[in-house]
Amino acid sequence: MIPVIDLAPERPGLEHGTAEEISDACRRTGFFVVRGHGIAREVFDDAYDASLRFFGLPLERKREFPMSTSTARGDNDYSPYGYSALLSENAYAYTGKPGMPSDYVEKFSTGRLILDDEEKLPFPEDESGARLRTALKRYFAACETVAGRIAELLALALDLPRDFFATRTNTSNDSLRSHLYPGVAPEFLNDQGMGQHTDGTLITLLTQDGPGLQLQDRSGRWLDIEVPERDSFIVNIGDLMARWSNDEYVSTPHRVRLADRQRQSIVFFKLANDDTVIECFPKFASDRPAKYEPIRYEDYSLQKMNLLFGREDAR
Repeated sequence: MIPVIDLAPERPGLEHGTAEEISDACRRTGFFVVRGHGIAREVFDDAYDASLRFFGLPLERKREFPMSTSTARGDNDYSPYGYSALLSENAYAYTGKPGMPSDYVEKFSTGRLILDDEEKLPFPEDESGARLRTALKRYFAACETVAGRIAELLALALDLPRDFFATRTNTSNDSLRSHLYPGVAPEFLNDQGMGQHTDGTLITLLTQDGPGLQLQDRSGRWLDIEVPERDSFIVNIGDLMARWSNDEYVSTPHRVRLADRQRQSIVFFKLANDDTVIECFPKFASDRPAKYEPIRYEDYSLQKMNLLFGREDAR
């Protein structure tokens, strides 16, 4: 059972205790559940309902809004935007394991640019598209708030300035991906909704409406993560926190298995500013060498995106 942590705003006097709860979870499994975040239930319901309406469109219509990203240096945006169909992405490849099966999941993705209503993005230009854009914009903004609070608490737990992560993530190209996993069908080659991987993030926020998400504990066992409330965030730290902490904080492998019915989830990825250098905090290298060389986030992100989408390095 992963820990459940209350972020209720009426508990300000207990924030150091909350920070230690988060820190302990990051050391044990890298996963925890967040409640009491103050985000209205309708923000979740609207994003799920609008996403499901989009996924229900004919495939030919959905393909009019193909997912695209930029890897051009200077463009400063690696976030995915638009639709990607079943089997079009491969989580195994993202972790440097080519040749493994692709994922049975549809996705509709957006990023920080959604906060600008004037920005041209791949949404349907009709009433349903407008509802989807509005719903995902509200959800994205809510996730930014929650992720910012968790990052602040992590800074407190690490004896860092309260704004340590805020100043290194305030222009990050964070992304939001709405997922639809089909129920297992006879024509599927396996039950892999999404292959085993770790996230290349500072932290990841996920909500879901059914079972399928699993984490791998330190003994190698796969454990189900079942959180019945759509408005409770499942949080995991990613590879950036693992690098900063010299693997004291665990970036845990996880995957999604298909169930006997379709499953929705929405995932928010909190990243870092392009010029942020990810390097081991001295406190985690006092008694052992740092495992990772320092790297600028822009270079790290480009490597990961090229793996995920099967591209050559654009530099």
